Amino acid sequence: MIEFIFVGVIFVAAMMFFMLVFSVLWKKPGEDVRARMEQYLVESEMAARAAPNQGMEDEEVPTRSESGDEDDDYLKESRGQEASGVKKFLANIGSIITPKGAAARIAENLAKASIPLKANEFVAIKFLAGAGPVVILGVLLQNWYAGVIAGVCGYFGIDLWVGFKKRQRVQAFNDQIMDTLIMLSNGMKAGYSLLQAMEMVSRESPPPMSIELKRVLKENSLGLNLEDALRALNQRVESEDWDLVTTVVLIQRQVGGNLAEILDKIGATIRQRNRIKGDIQTKTAQAKMSGLLVGALPFGIGFMIFLINPEFIMRFFTFRKGPFRGWFVVVGGLVWEFIGMYLIMKIVDIEV
Repeated sequence: MIEFIFVGVIFVAAMMFFMLVFSVLWKKPGEDVRARMEQYLVESEMAARAAPNQGMEDEEVPTRSESGDEDDDYLKESRGQEASGVKKFLANIGSIITPKGAAARIAENLAKASIPLKANEFVAIKFLAGAGPVVILGVLLQNWYAGVIAGVCGYFGIDLWVGFKKRQRVQAFNDQIMDTLIMLSNGMKAGYSLLQAMEMVSRESPPPMSIELKRVLKENSLGLNLEDALRALNQRVESEDWDLVTTVVLIQRQVGGNLAEILDKIGATIRQRNRIKGDIQTKTAQAKMSGLLVGALPFGIGFMIFLINPEFIMRFFTFRKGPFRGWFVVVGGLVWEFIGMYLIMKIVDIEV
């Protein structure tokens, strides 16, 4: 079995080395021109973001010759070339191992988490995070168990990190909804239309609200209906509070009404919901902590018994010792452990 694992690891390492040499030495025809065009498009987009908006006055952005930071620009350009080489390497690996049906879903999750990576680059990073510890710990240090465990943790740890970034971005977006509603309402009371008020908020608000509203405005300027752009925004952020705002705006555009007054009422409703959620979290904090302590108690007791009498506790990890199979008890205990924690968390999870 060890021989097969060793052959597989050597094959993976050889493929990674071949892909590295291939991505560094091989260049597609016209790649230099395409790289310059991409750099031009990036600079154009940055200039468009910094340029004065229509009907608004902003400070003038200094050009490269006016700023005089030519050395910094040279360093940034060289770093950009190095980063492009790394991305090229990741893209070459990811294009081979990325499932075609999963690329769109992966790209959507990365966009929701605000991670500037392509789907094939992300898959390549997951592959390297899983295969790297196996190669280092298994082949070089001859510790296969630690290598496999570290590889599994590295592979699935990337998904946990993406989920954490996604929840963090949604929380930051939800924290800005109240200020956004106030600014939209005040802007329309001052005589702005909805699009003009959204443009003002996109310039005044911090990310991620400003980024999402700018994307809505750009999609609308390119011909997409405002209703469809708002629905797409709602799908990206996955916020219950913003879902309420989107629903109200869509209904108002169909039946009419005073949108500024409606947004004020929506803001009051969201403020009341947040207050109720805070009260629920305060009153259920003790039950949640009790559930966590009860769930961690078997692991703590098992660890203490292992320190006191290792031979006694290791009998649970034997595959067979007479009629007794210890791992049956371990697996059954873990199953009931997760069931109990799930039930406790569902009981104290009250939706508002």
